[in-house]
Amino acid sequence: MKTRKRPRRKTKNNPIILSGDGAMTRLVSIMNEKDDSEMVLVPSGDFIMGEERKVVHVNEFYIDKFPITNPQYKKFVNTTGAKEPFFWNNERFNKPLQPVVGVSWNDAVAYTRWAGKRLPREIEWEKAARGVDGRVYPWGNIQPDNTRAVYNLDPNTGAPAPIGDRKEGVSPFGCYDMAGNVWEWCEDWYEEGKFRVVRGGSWVNHHYILRSAYRSCSYPEGKDNNVGFRCVKDVK
Repeated sequence: MKTRKRPRRKTKNNPIILSGDGAMTRLVSIMNEKDDSEMVLVPSGDFIMGEERKVVHVNEFYIDKFPITNPQYKKFVNTTGAKEPFFWNNERFNKPLQPVVGVSWNDAVAYTRWAGKRLPREIEWEKAARGVDGRVYPWGNIQPDNTRAVYNLDPNTGAPAPIGDRKEGVSPFGCYDMAGNVWEWCEDWYEEGKFRVVRGGSWVNHHYILRSAYRSCSYPEGKDNNVGFRCVKDVK
């Protein structure tokens, strides 16, 4: 009988954050061994969501610290025989530390199932991005600049930056690249049966698109050069 390995939890020397109930808690992270991804814990509690600033409750979950990268997706392709992403022969988009792009919503879901994870619900994505205090961007209320986000680049010459490159843009829960760089697929329908939700803005978008509450969408079959994803995992 095989025993399942419990994910490795890391807490030592991690920063203190504010949870949804107002309590101070230390940032917790785990490693997901299937795809070698670090995931951070978003605690249970309320947060301020949307442009309407409604107070909503979310149960605890783990979320990838960074978007899924080209090497992580390559491991999935090599293991499962899945198709390569649409832009992997384009040197602007196939570098090792770049987030993978050119993957559809269905491709992203297939990856999450292989990795033992899932796509985030829209409500989970937003809490991970903006924390509990209703801030406009992951880092606060100051408009984006090049130290915090990758955005407003030329669509003909620009490209996503390496993950975690904009260290000043980290979210309250320790997530990087949740404003700009690449849009991220969410589990939810934007319009039932037609569009899926994407969040976060991308390297081609203007600064106002990067707000944590901003919602957009794409066809589930779409394979764009500015859309990627990150995963979540339920706490057991």
